[in-house]
Amino acid sequence: MNYIDKDIKDFDNYIEFTTFNKFNVKILFTKKHYGSVPEKSREEVAEDFSLKDKIMVSSHQTHSNNVVLVGENPDETYFENTDGILTSNKNVAILTKYADCLPVFIYDEESKIFGAVHSGWKGTYQEIVKRAIEKIDPKSLSTINILFGIGISSENYKVGVEFYEQFRNKFPKEIVEKTFFIKDGNFYFNNQLFNYYLLKDYGVKEDKIFLNNRCTFKENFHSFRRDKELSGRNGAIMFMEV
Repeated sequence: MNYIDKDIKDFDNYIEFTTFNKFNVKILFTKKHYGSVPEKSREEVAEDFSLKDKIMVSSHQTHSNNVVLVGENPDETYFENTDGILTSNKNVAILTKYADCLPVFIYDEESKIFGAVHSGWKGTYQEIVKRAIEKIDPKSLSTINILFGIGISSENYKVGVEFYEQFRNKFPKEIVEKTFFIKDGNFYFNNQLFNYYLLKDYGVKEDKIFLNNRCTFKENFHSFRRDKELSGRNGAIMFMEV
């Protein structure tokens, strides 16, 4: 497994993932210090991160498996009921929001399409990342790169037995056994690792899937599990440098 903690640069209000820099793709992820992204306008976010020359595209996220592909001349910049945004448009910056759910960043070397997916347990259960890859429709899965952002770690993600059984009834036994852990009679779920094995099983090359050991619950990020209804949302910004 490829863990990319060394590729994460920490700043006061955000972190930067540098793994996709070789593709001229930048990925930023805001910290709690920055505030809650839904309370800011897209124009404000664009100004704060020097992206006023970009078209900021975002969505109303509903834990669906709906993914949109934004074209060269986007008529829409805000999408309802959408949890994944893809584009090959170098003038677009993608903005997605998280509070423990897993950010999944995608880059296809063949089509030059990049994008971000919001994959909480519902999105994972609905296989939203696979839906995104199907939307790209690459000639070969060998050109797809996957980078997992920072979500909640398994040690802080306690789930019920019904949750476990729901996954066990749908997915291969070997994947479920590797990604659910039992401690003191309680089940814990590793969302990142589950997506890793699911994508590997789907055919994405292992050396093109990148994981990390960070955790929203333990660190200075918004966390719904930790802060409940007081939790804000972290923002992920993905764009191509021209």
